[in-house]
Amino acid sequence: YVDTHKENIQVIVFEVTAEIALTEIKRFLEPRLMEEFQLRRVSAPMYLPLDSPLIDPRYPGAKVHLEGAHADVAIVGSLDLWLRGQLRRYDAAIGFGVFTIMNAIRPEVVPGPTATVHVAAWAWQQTLADADASVSAIAPRARQLYSLLLATEKRLLEMFPHMHPTLHKSIDILTHEALEAMMPGMTTERRIYEYLHPSRQEKPAERHCAAVFICRGDGSHVADGEMWVWNRRVNLPLLIADIGVWKADEIGPSSVGGNIYRNQLAMQLLHQDEV
Repeated sequence: YVDTHKENIQVIVFEVTAEIALTEIKRFLEPRLMEEFQLRRVSAPMYLPLDSPLIDPRYPGAKVHLEGAHADVAIVGSLDLWLRGQLRRYDAAIGFGVFTIMNAIRPEVVPGPTATVHVAAWAWQQTLADADASVSAIAPRARQLYSLLLATEKRLLEMFPHMHPTLHKSIDILTHEALEAMMPGMTTERRIYEYLHPSRQEKPAERHCAAVFICRGDGSHVADGEMWVWNRRVNLPLLIADIGVWKADEIGPSSVGGNIYRNQLAMQLLHQDEV
């Protein structure tokens, strides 16, 4: 494509490069996620019946009426429970699991540079022994997952040497209680902002790439946590993944799993200004 305006040519080149990079992220990350966490791929639903026990009450999605089917359904908002059901369906052995490509709608999300109502993610669940379904199951998987994301960025830098790294070489693991003790009198969002802010980093060269995983217990399941990185393009924390632990119940066996948020990861690694 030829355009007499130089700025248009630059935009087109960037879009092509970004598309190639996005494809490479997918090709690199997916097989390694399957191998390292011993997962098999399954196809994800776009919607579920309104009375389905597999609808996650934390993210109920958007209700839609299917005129032709004379039915009301919920567009997927989360696949954590659905994937736990797949663990039972496939009788996944301890240490094995499933993953899928999730496209979800979360109407409650306020759109902004780092968030959108459309949530795209690699969603996964791995079976645990009942005795291992505790908060201690989260930290090693958070580190393992972060190492995979570091390897993904390394692959991109090999393909596109003009780019620079955005992820810190390591990640801190904290509890919400520890973070609250460090910074009392603040909201959780503010604490995350202050913890990751460049002014807290000791080495100037690392000021744009701090990373933290924050976990806590929860009434609906054993524990959960979120993986945050500092994004220097918008100077804000960016949520790129989450992990939770569930005890065995009527839906599925004890398990650990969560989401790698594809759009946010792409925003981080490709130096974009918004999701």
